[in-house]
Amino acid sequence: MNIVSWNVRGLGRPAKWFLDKDFLSLHFADVCCLQESKLEGIPQAMWRAISRQRLNQLLFCPALGSAGGIIIGWNDACLNGRLVQAEEFSLMVDFCSTSEQFRWRCTSVYGPTVRSRKREFWAELRGYVANSNIPWVICGDFNAIFSVGDKTTGTPNLVDISQACSFMNNLGLQE
Repeated sequence: MNIVSWNVRGLGRPAKWFLDKDFLSLHFADVCCLQESKLEGIPQAMWRAISRQRLNQLLFCPALGSAGGIIIGWNDACLNGRLVQAEEFSLMVDFCSTSEQFRWRCTSVYGPTVRSRKREFWAELRGYVANSNIPWVICGDFNAIFSVGDKTTGTPNLVDISQACSFMNNLGLQE
C-alpha cells in the first residue's frame, strides 16, 4: 500500500491539477493526503482530473479563506474509509483493507503558521490519541520544526521546538 502526503500549496488552477495528477500517478498512491488546497470545496471534475479515478473517494476539510484545506483521497477497491473527525487543523479517517480486513487510522494535518495558535494545534492532535487502539499514521505539514538543525534560516524559536518535541515524545511518535 502506498500512502502519499504532499503540501500542494493551492489547487485553484487547472495547471496545478495536472502536476498533482502526475505526482500521484508516479507514486501509484492508494491513499493521498494533500494539505493547503486553499479551497472551500472540491468539485467532482477537479478531483477526477487529479486522481484519474484511481483515488475515487475523498473527504476534505475546507480552507478558511485562502488558508489551509486538507484532502484525504483513497482507492475504494482496496480500502473502505470512514470519517472519524474533521477539525480546523486536521482530518482523520479510519481505513479497513478490503482484502485482509486490516484496520488503521490516518490523520492529515496542516498546522497553523501563526505562533499564537500552535498550542491549540498540539492540543487538537493530542486529543486524538486516547480515541484509538489501532495503528495510526499522522502526516502532513505541521508548520513546525522538531530540532534546531531543521531551521535553515533565521533564529530558531526554542519554545516552538520544545512544544513540537513534547508532542512527539508524549505520544511516542517517530518522525
